[in-house]
Amino acid sequence: MITKNMDLTLEIIDLGINGEGIAKHEGAVVFVPFALVGEVVNVHIIYAKSKFYVGKITEIIKPSPHRTTPLCPHFKKCGGCHLQHLSYTAALNFKTTLVKNTLTKIGKLNVENLVEPCVASTPYGYRNKFSFPVGFSKVPFVGMYKENSHEIVKIENCHIQQPWAKPIIDVFNKFMLENNISVYNEQTKTGLVKHLVCRLEQNQLLVCVVTNGNTLPNHQALVEALKPHFNTFGLMLNINTLNNNVILTNQYKHLYGIKTIKMFENGLNYEISLNSFMQVNTQIASQIYTEVQNAVKNEVVVNAFSGAGYLSGLICKTAKHVYGIEIVESSHQNAETLKQENNLTNLTNILGDVSEKLKTIKDYSFIVLDPPRKGCSKQVIETILNVKPKNILYISCGPATLARDLNLLSTHYTLNFVKPFDMFPQTHHVETLVSLTLKD
Repeated sequence: MITKNMDLTLEIIDLGINGEGIAKHEGAVVFVPFALVGEVVNVHIIYAKSKFYVGKITEIIKPSPHRTTPLCPHFKKCGGCHLQHLSYTAALNFKTTLVKNTLTKIGKLNVENLVEPCVASTPYGYRNKFSFPVGFSKVPFVGMYKENSHEIVKIENCHIQQPWAKPIIDVFNKFMLENNISVYNEQTKTGLVKHLVCRLEQNQLLVCVVTNGNTLPNHQALVEALKPHFNTFGLMLNINTLNNNVILTNQYKHLYGIKTIKMFENGLNYEISLNSFMQVNTQIASQIYTEVQNAVKNEVVVNAFSGAGYLSGLICKTAKHVYGIEIVESSHQNAETLKQENNLTNLTNILGDVSEKLKTIKDYSFIVLDPPRKGCSKQVIETILNVKPKNILYISCGPATLARDLNLLSTHYTLNFVKPFDMFPQTHHVETLVSLTLKD
């Protein structure tokens, strides 16, 4: 029997869905974070519950040939990355296997010959946006949450962010210190600054300070400190007096510079804000969207969960006609603006719930599903099974919810291919594109 504080020597036989090592001891499963397949490790049991145990590595007796030295000194301390100790080639193989196993075990699907190798990304420096909590330990600091906690770890840099992140971290840390800016305390519900949220695209930067109040003392000093580093930027407050896990509210206060980022990409003019949905890895998003464009050439397409309309606009470049369905009114309005500014006469934006509005559209041959992380609702799946579009392209950021939805769709649809993309290198997350065709 395994008990807490027991020391064991274990051989790692697999990796779990979060990239943690898995071992077995006397029939019980032991999860060992940061251990790799084939390694023999000494562990100290830090969590013990009936047939569920977690061990912390105390010594690596036999290292994996795929083990590598993490680039970031904060790795294992903050919860931003999970796989920096694993070579990038092996990490891609892990994600391919993760998608295959999840669709097999949860989806009950035979995908052995359908899952393609995970498409590689730039391993570091790929993120175009960050949202860092602000902590305090003698001085205020920008940080990251430890895994599964609200403890904030100070960071000097984040290597999965693009290079512009570090100067902002340095400037903001200095600004808070020199201007005696208080930091929000979750226990006492006092203090001002909660998060620093930034997005940069096409040399335009949006900086947002999330505050427990409606002012930022001496914000002009922050503006002046940013000017030597960035030519075009905007500064705003997001006023968040809630005591929960929500980072951004709908209440903004513009302090300086640009309010939105004006984009021209793939032949489209459009604007994005801090709370606009946009994939954090532009390189991989472009590859996925190109595949979608090629698949729907000369077809009539429904883009479900269409958001602010960017993907709808791209599809319009190759498709005969596109219907974009979005339930959030502000996003729908953004999609309408994008349509008008780009003169997309073959785009119809529809405000409403996918499960209802899909029933009103006739004579389309493709539906593109790009739902939130929680996947499609049962109502959406039921509607699709009732209206029976000939082809489905499903873009997913969660293998488990994807497997659940594909299991339901497989009663009427045949899977053509499953293609993982490494949208989030150094983490256990993976994006997947799936093609389905209606059965005869």
